[in-house]
Amino acid sequence: MNFDPALRARLHQLLADYGARVRGLIDSHGIAQYGIDPADIEQEVRIRLWRALERDRNAAFHASYVHRTVLSAVIDAVRAANARPAEPLPEAESAGAEALVAAGPGPERLAGGTQEFSRVAACMAGLPARRREAVALHLQGFSLREIGGAVGVSEEAARKLLDRGMQTLRERLAAQGFGDFDE
Repeated sequence: MNFDPALRARLHQLLADYGARVRGLIDSHGIAQYGIDPADIEQEVRIRLWRALERDRNAAFHASYVHRTVLSAVIDAVRAANARPAEPLPEAESAGAEALVAAGPGPERLAGGTQEFSRVAACMAGLPARRREAVALHLQGFSLREIGGAVGVSEEAARKLLDRGMQTLRERLAAQGFGDFDE
């Protein structure tokens, strides 16, 4: 980062003008329910404002820009928290290698999971290439827009590829005894 004294002074002035508003906006979004520290969001807002100052030294940052920056930082943090839910570690008195090892699946379950994965992979391998790619991307959590971009089709065409691919995959898995699937 560039530590130009003029930029630093400008950032300090922005934070003096809008600091209380930033903290109030962060607190108003109820991010504690997601396990997010408000100080982390405030730091992210500072970084984003600093970078914006570096890009355009003469920009006028109004309250609406600061508000959008806070909102963007909050949304990004909530998405990250939802994407990677945290699992608590075992309590200190019961913590130890035994507790961590006992929490995981046993060798029998791991072997069964590998066999089931192989059967699912075999069912997917039989799908036409574009449907297989759409299903694989969907199972990895990509949106329809992202799937369409990766496959090279529109969002609607990606939805159709995914729907048909998932239907075929469900039918093949049911034929192998995997049972009913929730929609």
